[in-house]
Amino acid sequence: TAASAAPPVEGAAKKFVWAKWRTFWACFFGYSVCYFTRQSLSYTAPFLKQAMGWDSLAQIGQLSSLFPLAYGSSRFLGGVLGDRMSPSKVFCLGLSVCGALNIAFGLSSSLPMFALIWCLNGCFQGLVAPPCVKMITNWFDPKERGFWWSIWHASINLGGFCIPFLAGGLAQTFGWRYGMIGPGAMAIGMAGLCFFLMQDGPKDAAPKVTKSSQDGAQKGADEAKPAEAAKKIGVMEGIVMNPVQWALGLAYLLVYVCRQGLGIWGIFYLMHSGVPNAGKAAALFSGFELGGFMGNLTAGSFSDLLLRRAKPGDGEAGQRAKVVGVYFVATLVLLPLLGRCPSSWPLVQYSLLLGLGHFLCGAQLLLPLIAAEVAPKELTSTATGFIGWVGYFGAALSGLPLSRVVQGLGWGWYFTVLTTAAALGAALLVPLSSLKSYRQLAAEKVGS
Repeated sequence: TAASAAPPVEGAAKKFVWAKWRTFWACFFGYSVCYFTRQSLSYTAPFLKQAMGWDSLAQIGQLSSLFPLAYGSSRFLGGVLGDRMSPSKVFCLGLSVCGALNIAFGLSSSLPMFALIWCLNGCFQGLVAPPCVKMITNWFDPKERGFWWSIWHASINLGGFCIPFLAGGLAQTFGWRYGMIGPGAMAIGMAGLCFFLMQDGPKDAAPKVTKSSQDGAQKGADEAKPAEAAKKIGVMEGIVMNPVQWALGLAYLLVYVCRQGLGIWGIFYLMHSGVPNAGKAAALFSGFELGGFMGNLTAGSFSDLLLRRAKPGDGEAGQRAKVVGVYFVATLVLLPLLGRCPSSWPLVQYSLLLGLGHFLCGAQLLLPLIAAEVAPKELTSTATGFIGWVGYFGAALSGLPLSRVVQGLGWGWYFTVLTTAAALGAALLVPLSSLKSYRQLAAEKVGS
């Protein structure tokens, strides 16, 4: 009888594992395509500016500032929804609407309509990342979560590496409208695919199977105890009034000042420095996203290494904060070098962009993970949404305000602003180097 019972259990276990990885890779590739709809304007902007006959960067700056304000605010809402509703359905809704709005942008012809559509795009973009955080938290044990978080976050850089060729290539070949319509159509198709592939968590995948997932449930038992306490902590106490979350949010803001400052204006700077056209500048700038892909993997592995080597009682979240601090310092060094590198040295420019992408995207990866680890389990999605809201004010500062700096003071001051942001970020991470995770604090309370 034992032998006859084995196959159903084994079959259920296979279904469980298949659902886990199917959901994870749907999050990975789905978020990559979502990034297409977020960065499409950055790579069609030079062609749009020329087609509309705009004389300055002000119009592009206005659009670039509207988006992050809307996106940051909606990330907080997306985090709350991800904790309270089906995260897979929230993800698919956000991705499909973002695709439709990109198509609508490509079919529009006036600045007010551009502004309205791009603002709405920012609003719905915030519904995509927090549900992924929730699903990864649901599916992965804490001991493996950091590594797979890194892999998922690298989807941003896969999307960022491809979008210059997709949007920029379509815009250069067929016109700027196709640079927006193409990514939008891909997003709608991917949302439909993800709807059938994603499942919210183990209970959603196999509600009647307990034996096949008994080991995984046992591994999560220690994390479930703090979750009971988390139910007694509201959003205001656990997130909004928590000074640690605000500190992480401000650090995230400074990361975005640098990252989006390069992402929005990097191609324009390369053209200013002597790169002959927007297409070649976009191809050169792809090094930034390729470096970011490697930086995500490095940040996760490096912080996991520090965690394994940490002494008993050392702050787990603090080990990851140390990595972010080092990455800020490296950014502080590389930015002035890029500002002084001539266009006659394209390989050096590419290498510097590779390094900047590596360190900035690594920091961008770890800060939400730290926020999730210091928050109660039931508020992990809300925590990442909250610091995303704070952080995206930095992206807003990188739009119109930074365009004013470039136009009024020149590109030298542009690099001064970014370098100052990196220095402030490094200083802000120093007091967070001993930060303990919520799991550690809960264990200490139980032990006492």
